[in-house]
Amino acid sequence: MVGLKFRFFIALVILISLLCLGMIHRENSPPMEYEVSNVTTLGYENYSIDKELFLSSNLPDPNTHLEELPSIAYEKPMIFIHDVTPRYFKELRKVVKIIDRHNYSSRTVLFVIPRFDPPHYGDKWDLRNNPHFVSYLHELQARGYRIELHGYEHIFHEFNCSYVTARERLENATFLMGSVGFGNFTLFLPPAWALSNESIESIKEYNLTIVMPDYFILPNGSIMRVWNHEYTWYIERNETDIRVLIALHDYNQTGRAGIPFYLSIHPQVIVYGGGLEFLDKFLNNVNGLQIRP
Repeated sequence: MVGLKFRFFIALVILISLLCLGMIHRENSPPMEYEVSNVTTLGYENYSIDKELFLSSNLPDPNTHLEELPSIAYEKPMIFIHDVTPRYFKELRKVVKIIDRHNYSSRTVLFVIPRFDPPHYGDKWDLRNNPHFVSYLHELQARGYRIELHGYEHIFHEFNCSYVTARERLENATFLMGSVGFGNFTLFLPPAWALSNESIESIKEYNLTIVMPDYFILPNGSIMRVWNHEYTWYIERNETDIRVLIALHDYNQTGRAGIPFYLSIHPQVIVYGGGLEFLDKFLNNVNGLQIRP
């Protein structure tokens, strides 16, 4: 009995330590999309692509070698880079360096925040006050990177709001982006995935496709099934290979099911631990697969 209590105590200490470690990693960061909102939207709340099909069943054995995964003809994955703001200029450069190494610029979308978290930072990260960062974005756009919208200020649940408020925020976002030379947007990624039925209507009127984790909401209101997943949320260096295996396994499974594969990245998160190594290894292995023309 004493031994059992001791083991329970040790397990409890380990669990508390892990929870504290996770809190330390995130304590200095504003809320991000990985913390999926519990806000649901009428007509979409029951939609799911059943992730268990890919992640919970038939997981690759940790001892599997990457080259042992089955191969089919794939379409190249797309990369979604969230939280593109001058606040993470240095981190973005590190991510871009790896993407360029694998020639994925034309398969990468940069979701830009026009003015980042003014309740905390004021106008410090407003694009208009950061001309060097804006020039860098134009340089990336010229090399094939797509520039799209990630809200307006990225405040908490920014687009879980009324139609009028959503419309006003979109007007402000597109005007600000236009003032620094960007326009013709086609995609909208809502901060924290948070939406309301009214904000969806407002976004659709801008002819924008709304990006969500399991699906896209098209401007005509229909939904498109996708796989949009993040594998690099504060991963440790010793986790890199198994995460690459899981990502390639999901890529293989979605490819077989005809579902588009999107790899989501947060620059401020992927630079921790084994994140950048994951990106390098994942793209290296994908480039070695047979790709559909």
